[in-house]
Amino acid sequence: MVDGLPARSSDVSEEKKGPRVGAPEAAVQGFLKSAGLKSLDQAEIRADKKGDFYVALIERSGRSTSEVVAEIVPEIVRSFPWPKSMRWGNGRLRWVRPLHSILCIFGGKVVPFEIDGIKSGKETRGHRFMAPKPFSVRSFDDYVQKLRKAYVILDAKEREIVILKGAQKLAAKQQLLLIEDMALLAENAGLTEWPVVLMGSFDESFLDVPAEVLSTSMKAHQKCFSLRRGEHLANRFIMVANLEAKDRGRAIVAGNERVIAARLADAKFFFDHDRKVMLEERVPKLREIVFHEKLGTQYERVQRVRVLAREIAKLVRADR
Repeated sequence: MVDGLPARSSDVSEEKKGPRVGAPEAAVQGFLKSAGLKSLDQAEIRADKKGDFYVALIERSGRSTSEVVAEIVPEIVRSFPWPKSMRWGNGRLRWVRPLHSILCIFGGKVVPFEIDGIKSGKETRGHRFMAPKPFSVRSFDDYVQKLRKAYVILDAKEREIVILKGAQKLAAKQQLLLIEDMALLAENAGLTEWPVVLMGSFDESFLDVPAEVLSTSMKAHQKCFSLRRGEHLANRFIMVANLEAKDRGRAIVAGNERVIAARLADAKFFFDHDRKVMLEERVPKLREIVFHEKLGTQYERVQRVRVLAREIAKLVRADR
């Protein structure tokens, strides 16, 4: 959305200095071509300290903004740099996802153009499941309001607030505290159009695994927030759905709980497996790993770091 554009661009008057009078024909023809003149009769002759020169007076009429936008937007879309892009169907356009429609309006009217067989228009769609029918819009404000009626909150920051307040409210009902994570909050806001906050649980036996391991697993695999009771992790988690389900989210929660249980079981297995070998028992194996051909093994490096650490501890009054 770009606000405050004029209805048309301004007229432009420009002077272009050309070659000296009597210059070679090649220089004269180059000047005529660059200035858009048919002959030297259309140019003026002006004198300065170095002699007489040809000068072209170029007048360009302003263009309607719709006409300019119709040229700019297709070029932007076609040349937009994506780290990963795709083609689909018989088209040649590369985009981050298949392009279905283009909504482009200026001053209440459609700006007409076409990209890869898709024509611009005034129609758009809301939530894919809750409001799939297309609707037309007249302006940006109209667009925002009708999207909301079609279960799409356009502003990502507003979606973040909905998620955060909803999560805090659900946590408070269970006398729990939300472990806030701004990066995870932004990610969930980016994955949802109509965020609905739900709470699930997992078996308390998993709490034997360090809280960091459980939180990381739930965050990385299911985009879920962790909760705590006092200073300790609770066997609850917050998830964000993208629709208001008829069963109030029971099936969504059940599905996430099954996946979380499997992920935490994996985490517990690897944690328990790692604990079978004590850290002290791993130290001798460092002798088998080369740190640098001129600096020895990782074991030798560790011994040097130990000595340095003890010396530094004295300087900063730390426990050696």
